[in-house]
Amino acid sequence: MISERIQSLFDFIDYLDARKTEYIDKYIPLCDELRDLDIQRSKLNPKGNYVDKQKYDNLQREITEKFRPITENIYFPILNKLKELKIWTGDAVFASIWNNNSSAIYDFKENFESEDIAEVIAYKQKYLSFRKETNSNFLCLQFVLSDLDQIYKELFDFFKDTTENEFESFETKTLKVNSIEDAVKNYMDNHEKTFRFSLRHKSLFEYQNVRQYYPELYTQSPTIKNEITMGNKIQFGNISGHGNILNSGNEANIQATITVNKGNLDSLKHQLSICGIEDEDIQELEEIVQTEQPNSANNTLGEKSNGWILKIAGKALSGVGKIATGVSSNVLASIIRQYYGI
Repeated sequence: MISERIQSLFDFIDYLDARKTEYIDKYIPLCDELRDLDIQRSKLNPKGNYVDKQKYDNLQREITEKFRPITENIYFPILNKLKELKIWTGDAVFASIWNNNSSAIYDFKENFESEDIAEVIAYKQKYLSFRKETNSNFLCLQFVLSDLDQIYKELFDFFKDTTENEFESFETKTLKVNSIEDAVKNYMDNHEKTFRFSLRHKSLFEYQNVRQYYPELYTQSPTIKNEITMGNKIQFGNISGHGNILNSGNEANIQATITVNKGNLDSLKHQLSICGIEDEDIQELEEIVQTEQPNSANNTLGEKSNGWILKIAGKALSGVGKIATGVSSNVLASIIRQYYGI
């Protein structure tokens, strides 16, 4: 028998399928146009020449305006539907997509009935068709779709008759590397694919890896606070001795967790400022963290904190303000969680 939780996963597939044609016909061409505009923007030097500055500002306004329909008609509606169906609870790092549904999938695989199989396979084909035919993260849904792929794969892989990886053509690949140098090389060899690196945090402090990019740090504590750009943006941001590596697709940001001292507002505000967050948004979060406590039972952030994160992530995705490249909801959540000490 198909449980309520499994049915919610199917209902979300129906939601995507009902919008698939519109996404393909209307929004994927818009995403392609935005990529072209971003390439034009990346070739300018707005800090070095007034003509480039004017062109840059015009492109920035055009990108912001053209990105708004994607945010309003795809990004937030999909997040709201996931919350409505209780597939996702609203956490900034989308961990609840797995946590909320994995046990239900395990139970279903243990207790499914023969008449359920045809329905499961039909929904599997519908989801695979959506992902293959759209073949896009719509410039803002990579983390969401990656986590959804994982949970749907956990369910659908059980109901297949071959060893074929049916998700291979669109799922995020994980490349294990031993150093930053290897990560850069692998990115350059695979820059048109969507993938993440798995990098031992120990290697961040091996001087032979850091030295070639930052020779002046060879005799100092290896804290990197600069950006390396090669081809499409490859960014090494604020690597300071803590955390796991977090990556995203074509503009691969190789980024480690930023360090914020527990309960230290100055430390929190300083890191947000480094990320390019505007003063008024920093002040808003300052008020939130002083009045809202995280959920101690499951170590998740509160509703106001998550709402703030999604707002800032939306600004970053649409190019509003001066938010640094690679500042995602995951990065913002990590900063706030460190402030709370969770």
